[in-house]
Amino acid sequence: MKARILDAQADLFEVGVLSQTAEVESISMDRLVADPSGPPLIVIGGLLDAERLADMRRLSSVLGRERVAVIVVPPFTDLDLGRYFETPVQLGVRRRAAESAARITEGALEEVLRGEVKVRSDHFFETALGAGVLAVDAQGKPVLLRYQATNTAGPVFFSTLQLLTYTALTDEAHRHALLGQLVSWTPSVVAEAKDTTERQPSSPTKAEAVGDGLLVPVALLLAASGSQTAELLRSRAGELLGVELSANDVSRALVELTRLGLVAADNSARSERVGLVQFLEQRGMHPYLRELEALLAAEETTT
Repeated sequence: MKARILDAQADLFEVGVLSQTAEVESISMDRLVADPSGPPLIVIGGLLDAERLADMRRLSSVLGRERVAVIVVPPFTDLDLGRYFETPVQLGVRRRAAESAARITEGALEEVLRGEVKVRSDHFFETALGAGVLAVDAQGKPVLLRYQATNTAGPVFFSTLQLLTYTALTDEAHRHALLGQLVSWTPSVVAEAKDTTERQPSSPTKAEAVGDGLLVPVALLLAASGSQTAELLRSRAGELLGVELSANDVSRALVELTRLGLVAADNSARSERVGLVQFLEQRGMHPYLRELEALLAAEETTT
């Protein structure tokens, strides 16, 4: 398997550890932005600092569009990771006493890794992101997350597990196996409409589930500003939330929110605000809703 790292990190000890699992290529930021396709990018958290904020946000957007996986691992310079990858809610890292056991909570990983891994972690994630938790510590706090803005975007794996460090609290076989699973991640096949010379009849299939990655941005915008066109929802999701949604994404989200009784059936872009607010509160997103409401209110007064 192969992995890439930015050349600014090429001489780090952690890259030497990574090379025991994958064939590592060092690449410049400019080259990666110009030609992003390829193996996953490993980001050692020391790269994340205020001076690189704009570059990292641009890079993460480019990699996401190309469905390239990013794996972010300790040690961290900045504990506010969400701002580098434009997550719709805060994604923070919190320090705690060192632990070694992590319980895998995601089905495919759990099947391969047998449910638990012994890999040291000195931090956990504090976030309102509801989907994408892959592993938790002994207190049930997330230590491994997969954030994916849409089903057509590349994921960012955030790990507080020390996957690139040798330590007495880590079982090397577990560390190597988990790292290998992340590095070897491949995008799932997403069906796209294509012109074909022949089309075989097919039986109806179950509709693909609509997850929080699509529902939350649309619900936030509807709750914050009421009735909006699908095009405006798309535009604001990208501009204000850092989430790129296709027209199909917005349509699917509105259909699902209507099914849940959170959008009026007679006008799919007219929100039932009380229900939407409850939906967002259940996901710990009410503070973010207040910020978005203030932002949009200020925007309307200046136009």
